[in-house]
Amino acid sequence: MNHSHQQKGFVLVTALIFLIVLSSLGVMALRGSLFEERMSANDRDRALAREYAEMALRDAERDVLGLRFDGQLCALVACNPLRPDGTRPKTTSEAANFWNTDTATNPEVAFADGGRGQTTPFQGVFTYNASTECGQPVWTGADWLDNAAPARACAGTIAAAVPTVAYGQFTEAPFVGPDGNAPQGVTPPRYLIEVFPAPSLLQSKSQKVFFRITAVGFGRTSGPNGRTSVTLQSIFSPA
Repeated sequence: MNHSHQQKGFVLVTALIFLIVLSSLGVMALRGSLFEERMSANDRDRALAREYAEMALRDAERDVLGLRFDGQLCALVACNPLRPDGTRPKTTSEAANFWNTDTATNPEVAFADGGRGQTTPFQGVFTYNASTECGQPVWTGADWLDNAAPARACAGTIAAAVPTVAYGQFTEAPFVGPDGNAPQGVTPPRYLIEVFPAPSLLQSKSQKVFFRITAVGFGRTSGPNGRTSVTLQSIFSPA
């Protein structure tokens, strides 16, 4: 009889161990599934942020060319707001050869502080020496309105956050997602533009003007350090 009780006790202990192992495996599988789901969501969020940053790069190029999102010159269709007079082409014939070293050095085209403290039409375009004045790459001292912690700011002659431009601000481009609808819970991407006339790049005989565009796109996820974001840069020259 004692032998029979011992066998039953052994079977019970074995069954309990087996159940514990199965439960542990189930918990591990559930955690793995949740982790993969979270990773997948983060990847989708970053992919969207990258797509929005690319949209902002194209929007900044239109801003440089003085074009509305539909390809019409802003000066002809009265975009609102409109960049200052003389800083963008007014006619199609003027647009072909508008950007040269003389135009780029117009004091109202760009500012070392990106027009900080000025009205909207003057903001978001920086001179070639802006990073020197900022004491760091100017885009790292810019206000991207993403609730970053700690807040970004320049640390040079300019000791404050410098302005950026919202997508569509000067081109009237509607902010829509891949599905053609306005994204819910997503901050529109932003950009800033740095102007480099050829002489500033030691190409004294050239009349070309180069623009370094920095764009930041945002995802839906927001945390204590700010929103999910992707930063892209491009070099653009109209001619």
